[in-house]
Amino acid sequence: MIGYSGGMDNVTARVAAQYTAYSYPEAFADLDVRMKAGHVDFGDPAYFGPMFWPEGRSTPPRILVAGCGTVQASVIAYSNPDSQVVGIDISDASLGHQRYLRETFGLKNLELYQGDLRDVGKIGGTFDLIVSTGVLHHMADPASGLSALKSVLSPDGAMFIMLYASIGRAGVYLVQDALRRMGVSQTPEDVAFVRALLDKLPPGHPVQWYRSCATDLSYDAGIVDTFLHPQDRAYDVSQIMDWVKGVGLGFQSWMENARYEPYAHLPDIASRLEALPDEDRWAAVEALLGTAMRHMFILRHPDRVHRVSFEGDDYLAYRPRAFPDASVGVQDGQRLIIRGSAGFPVSEAETLVFPWCDGSRTIAAMEADPVLAGYDPAERRAFLKEHFQRMWRVGLMMFQR
Repeated sequence: MIGYSGGMDNVTARVAAQYTAYSYPEAFADLDVRMKAGHVDFGDPAYFGPMFWPEGRSTPPRILVAGCGTVQASVIAYSNPDSQVVGIDISDASLGHQRYLRETFGLKNLELYQGDLRDVGKIGGTFDLIVSTGVLHHMADPASGLSALKSVLSPDGAMFIMLYASIGRAGVYLVQDALRRMGVSQTPEDVAFVRALLDKLPPGHPVQWYRSCATDLSYDAGIVDTFLHPQDRAYDVSQIMDWVKGVGLGFQSWMENARYEPYAHLPDIASRLEALPDEDRWAAVEALLGTAMRHMFILRHPDRVHRVSFEGDDYLAYRPRAFPDASVGVQDGQRLIIRGSAGFPVSEAETLVFPWCDGSRTIAAMEADPVLAGYDPAERRAFLKEHFQRMWRVGLMMFQR
């Protein structure tokens, strides 16, 4: 245990008690089976390294998983055997399952600490990647937690952060308020009451849309974490930008651009939005879609922020890499690149390019490929630029030099 800042405050104590009683997320016992079945963590550099370091970087030597829960640190240690992975969590019950996974699967590169995230400096050293998902929004002062993480971020390091989004969780907060007024607690009986209550709410209640999308409400810890948490706040785009600037960090990118750029889901009005400054465009898209349940984004020290850009010809040095769950398919005779439940129409030429996008070839090398020899050189370059810019905007492709 690395201790608690100035003793355990009331919020920290209540949060610790919850995760002792209800370890979260739902644990799984077999890493081999789970990973071979396609489990991917958005904070995992083995899959998403280009998002963290578009300027180019090899496997990070030291990774911190801040608020690692029951499995996250083990998952990242498993898929990054050449990295030292450190997990910290306030709940020893959650760490107990991490210790089980470490011993069972021989994760010699994993260290675990129990304690308050604000005391992360006591571990020693800095970290090349910091992963903190679903943690900071449960602190009484989230800015103090982000500041603590900043203090141990290496000069060229990156942070992957996930916070709750206020718009898509509006129904959750209506139910939370009602449950607090009724004095509903975290006892097994009250958790059962919450389940029954949710089934009785009108179909048009905003929480019913949330329930249709959420993946963690089938088990008690998920119900407690969502509806009975003692400390929970959410953010919109503008609040995130203010929060990040307030602690002196730089915003690099969203993890999933399609949720913030108009080109995937609002193409008919994209021309009215694309001229806006980034923050205004992102905020407008968030408001118009009205479905964001969480925000996932990458932060760095301000002088190390690298933005993907297709201005000029520098993009020719990018090495495109498709998101791990993206694939080419055909539906109703239409060629698509499919990711999750969304399909994005593409041309025959775009489907020919897709298999090349494994992070090994530059766009310049693709331009010279004999497969595209039938195109006029100027048309070939224009096609690749437009294609990859669109793939970035709709969240299907990562780029790294």
